[in-house]
Amino acid sequence: MISWRVSDRILRILAYVLGCDRKSLLFDYIQGKNKYKQQIEMTAPVITEVLPSDGPFCESLFRISFYLPKVNQANPPPAEGLHIQKWKSTYLAVRQFSGFVTDYNVGVEAAALEASLADTVWSAAIKKSQKDETTSVYLVAQYNSPFEFSGRVNEIWMLVDLEDELLPV
Repeated sequence: MISWRVSDRILRILAYVLGCDRKSLLFDYIQGKNKYKQQIEMTAPVITEVLPSDGPFCESLFRISFYLPKVNQANPPPAEGLHIQKWKSTYLAVRQFSGFVTDYNVGVEAAALEASLADTVWSAAIKKSQKDETTSVYLVAQYNSPFEFSGRVNEIWMLVDLEDELLPV
């Protein structure tokens, strides 16, 4: 996965990612502006990791990531300002929703996912995964091109830190 960490609002971030703003490092990266000058196929989902601020006057941080196609995973082209992330096997709590992603509906859907897990072992496992200050509260996964106007699929993901006793046998 290739990632870009920025501080801004989700809608502006998505404009960067989708190439509506030509300052997008990720868009440039897949267009061949990388060390190997290699064009890279766009993949889905686009993942936006939300690292909320600590106070009312602080901006949240966002890390936007594209999955790299299998052909690029062994030796991903480096690029200035971007970071390669390798994910280990991860458990997630997921809530799916439709439409275009907005700051408002992300908040509503994240709250709905959290509420649906309240007072369950999953709630405790999510809180455990958030013990580190650098861990996101949630991630937003978007599966559609910005030019698809109907049938859009998005998800809110919350990382779940499972204890061995919670794992299925």
